[in-house]
Amino acid sequence: MDAIQNVNEYKQQDKYYIAQRYKEYELDFLYSNKLNDIESGIKETLKGVNTANLAIALAIAKIDIEALYIQAGYKSYMEYLTQAEDRLNMPKQTISDYKRIGEIYLRYKRKLESVGFEIEGQLHKLRFLEQALHRHNEEEVYKKLVSVSLRQFKSYALADPSERSDESVEVGIAITDQGIMINGKLQIALKEIKKIVESGNEPIIIGVYDRGEKRAIQGFLKRYRAKK
Repeated sequence: MDAIQNVNEYKQQDKYYIAQRYKEYELDFLYSNKLNDIESGIKETLKGVNTANLAIALAIAKIDIEALYIQAGYKSYMEYLTQAEDRLNMPKQTISDYKRIGEIYLRYKRKLESVGFEIEGQLHKLRFLEQALHRHNEEEVYKKLVSVSLRQFKSYALADPSERSDESVEVGIAITDQGIMINGKLQIALKEIKKIVESGNEPIIIGVYDRGEKRAIQGFLKRYRAKK
């Protein structure tokens, strides 16, 4: 018993840990002819589906974060992704969506827990969380995250702040010794710009969806320059 407890404690310390609250599911609702029974059964089963979906999302993110693709002979996650569709029997876009959810969940896990975020029915909102945070007030974003539907949160996250009439958004920009700060967060490191200029290259700013897109662009530039 102590050994099992120690294993569970070890798992809980892992950053990928999620509580398995729903281990077994009753599927008898399938054989009922009552609408209420069917609907209740669907809701209960969905709880397990959401937990499983989060586990898949974290697992895919882990493959990239810990470079597990090397074990199969791939040099990068992008290279692994070209074959992941067959390896996982899952469409490439679905893999990318899951990975996005896993990365965001890990990055904001403490904050999500503090605002009472529940994965049931809300998991896919995480795909749009960072876009919402870049465009809108942080406190408002988390309130909407836990209170509105996925469709509403997606529309809100992708909306330009200027399109909103409920409040104005002030963006604070400052240049420090470290770099350019936007709303108190370092966005552009001057040291990196200096390195680029000194190497004879031209610095530009490109908006990317996530780290995967950033690596894809870097990989393309390497291949392009190698051909010159």
